[in-house]
Amino acid sequence: MQPLVSSNTVRSFAAAVIFLFPALILILAPADGLGLGLLAIAGLMVAWQQRGSTQPSREEKLLYFAVCAFFITVLVATLLGGIDHSGLKKLNKFLHLLLVIPTYVFLRRVGVNQAALWYGLAAGAAIAFAVALFQVWNQPPGFRAKGVTHPIIFGDLSLSMGVMALAGLGWFRSRARWQVVLPIAAVTLGLMASFLSHARGGWVAIPFLVLVFIWFAWAHIAVWQRWTAVIFFSALLTITYLAPATGVKNTIDRTATNISSYLHSDITDQARVTSVGGRFEMWQAAWQIYLDNPVFGIGWGNFQEEAQKLVDAGVRNESAAYWGHPRNQFFSAMANGGTVALIAILLLFLIPARLFTNVIKRGSTPDAQYLALAGLLLIVAYISFGFSEAIFERISPVSFFAFYLAVLAAAIHAQLRAARHAPVERMQSLSVIIIAQDEADRIEPCLQSVAGWADEIIVLDSGSSDDTVEIARRYTDKVFETDWPGYGPQKQRALEKATCDWVLSIDADERVTPELRHDIDTVLNEAPECVGYRTPWAVVVYGRRLDFGRSARAPLRLFQRRGSRFSDDQVHETVLLPEGRIGKLEGRLLHLTHRDYGHALYKNAHYAWLGAQKRFAKGRKGGGLSLALVRAIWTFVLIYLLRLGFLDGRVGFLIAALYSQNSFNKYAGLWTLRRQSEGMTNNGSQR
Repeated sequence: MQPLVSSNTVRSFAAAVIFLFPALILILAPADGLGLGLLAIAGLMVAWQQRGSTQPSREEKLLYFAVCAFFITVLVATLLGGIDHSGLKKLNKFLHLLLVIPTYVFLRRVGVNQAALWYGLAAGAAIAFAVALFQVWNQPPGFRAKGVTHPIIFGDLSLSMGVMALAGLGWFRSRARWQVVLPIAAVTLGLMASFLSHARGGWVAIPFLVLVFIWFAWAHIAVWQRWTAVIFFSALLTITYLAPATGVKNTIDRTATNISSYLHSDITDQARVTSVGGRFEMWQAAWQIYLDNPVFGIGWGNFQEEAQKLVDAGVRNESAAYWGHPRNQFFSAMANGGTVALIAILLLFLIPARLFTNVIKRGSTPDAQYLALAGLLLIVAYISFGFSEAIFERISPVSFFAFYLAVLAAAIHAQLRAARHAPVERMQSLSVIIIAQDEADRIEPCLQSVAGWADEIIVLDSGSSDDTVEIARRYTDKVFETDWPGYGPQKQRALEKATCDWVLSIDADERVTPELRHDIDTVLNEAPECVGYRTPWAVVVYGRRLDFGRSARAPLRLFQRRGSRFSDDQVHETVLLPEGRIGKLEGRLLHLTHRDYGHALYKNAHYAWLGAQKRFAKGRKGGGLSLALVRAIWTFVLIYLLRLGFLDGRVGFLIAALYSQNSFNKYAGLWTLRRQSEGMTNNGSQR
C-alpha cells in the first residue's frame, strides 16, 4: 500500500517549517505556535504508528522527563491553589512545552534539514533587526506592535537567534568560505536588535553567552580567530554604548539611577515605583509569598492577588502587585509553585544543558558539536532572560524555546546516529576475556557480539555441567577449564592468558552493542589517551532495557593489558590499573542480569551472602538489624528516586525493590556472622 504522502514531501514540509519558524514568531503574532503545533501533530501520528515498537534512549527519557516534570508540577500547583481564568491562560502557555516531545519524535523520524535550520536562524536575526529599526526609529506616535515585538520579548528572541546562528559558523564555512559572513552578520544584528529594544534580559545574557563561546572556542578555534572575535565584539559593544542614536547609554544610566534611588528611599517613596525598583518590589513580594507557601506555592494565576495583600498590609508598595507575575521566572516558580516548581524549572534547564554539553565534550562530529553549542546557548540565554522576565509566561518565548529544543535534539540524534555507522579502523589489538559456568543458554549471544571483531576471545569455564564449553569452542580455540577460586582470582587467570594490547572483560550474560564496538575502535587508535575506559551498563530485564537506577553505572571493563590486574575479591572485584587517566565510553554494554524472577532471587541471596562475608573478613560491623533496615530503605530511595529508576517503568520499581532486599540481606548476614563470631549460640543466648 502506497503512503498518502511521500517521504520527500514530508521532509520538505519539515524543512519549510524549520526555515520559516523565525518569521512566524516575529511577524505573525497569531501564529506564535503554528509551526510547533504542525510538527507536534505530525509527531503524535508517528508516535501512534510506532507505539510499542521502539524504546526511547536514555537521553530521550531524560529530555521527556525534564519537560513533563515541569508541566506536571505547574498543573498540580495550580490545581491546589484554585484554578481560574488567569491560571488556565498560564497552563495554556506552559502546555506548549509538552509539544517538545511529539515535535522531537516527528523530526527524529524524518530528519532535520540543517540548511533550513542555520539559514532560518540567520534570516530570523535579520528580520528581527529590521523590525527593531521600525520599532525604535519609525514607529508612529501611540503605536505599539502586538506579540513578540514587545521590546523585552523581541530583544530576547532576536538575540537568541543571533547567537544560535553564530554557533553554526563552522557549518557555514564548510558550505563556502564566504558564508561565514552570514552568522557573523546574524549575531551582530541580533545584538543590535537587543540593544535597540533595550531588553535588559538580553544585556544580562550577553556576558554568559560570551563565556560559553570562550569555553567552546578554547578547544575548537585558532588563537587568532579568538582574538579577532574578542576585538570585533568589544568594538561593537563600545560603539553601541557610545552612539546616541541607540539610547543604550541613557538606558544604562537611567537603570543605575533607578537602582540607587530604590536602595536609598523609604518604602513610600515614589522613586521605588520605577522599572527597576518595581522589579525589586515584586521579587521581594514573591519571596515573602514563597516563605508562606514553601512546598507547592499559591498556584499560577494568584500572584497579583497575593501581592496586593502585601501592599494593603503596607509591607510592599503598589508596584509589587502591578503585574500578574514577578518579572523573574525563578521567583515566579517559587511563589506560584513552591520548591517543587523551582526544582522542576532547574531540571528543565539543566538536563538539556547537560545533554548538549556531553555532546560537545565527548568529541562528536563537528556538525553535532555545532548543534549542541546552539542548544547550550539557547539554554543559557533563557536562564539569563529568566532573571529579569518571567520568560515562560509569554506564549511566543515558550513556543520558541520548545521548538528549537526539539529541532536541535533531533538534529543531534541524526548526526550521532550517522557517526555510529562511519567505518573506523582499530589500531590496537584487543582480547576479550569471559568467565563462565553453566551458561549454555546465554553465552552464545555474548560470543556472537564479539566474534569476528576481537583479535582473540578467551573463555575460562569453572566446571560447567551443560554445553557451555562446546558452544564456546565454536567461536574460539582458547577455551580453558579450571576450578572456581572466586570472581577476582578467576578473572585474573583469564587476564594472564590474554596476549593483546588491550583487554575487554565481559560476563557470559552480557552483550557488546554495535555502538560500543564503534566507540572501542575509535578510542583504541595509535595512541589511546587513557589507560582504561568505563562502559555504561544497560540492564535488560523481561524484554526491557533499563537506563537508570543501578543501570546508570559504568563499570571499568576496557583497559590496557600491560600493568593491569584484578583484585582478589571473591565478589565485586575491581581492576587495578597503572597510573593514568580513565575515560568513559558512550556505547552500552547490555547486561541480561537474570533469566527469570526465581533466578533473580537466587542471585540476590548469593551476592548478598558473599557481600556479607567480604565485609566480615574486613572487620566491618554493619550497625545491626536496625541499620540494615535503614540501608534497605535508602537503597530503594537512591535507585528508584534519586537515580531516576522510575523512568524505567514498572520494571524499574521491581529492580529497585530487589536491590533494596539485597542491601538488607547483606547487612543482616553480616550481623549474623558477627553474632556467631562472638560465641553466641541458639541455646538461649541468641534472641
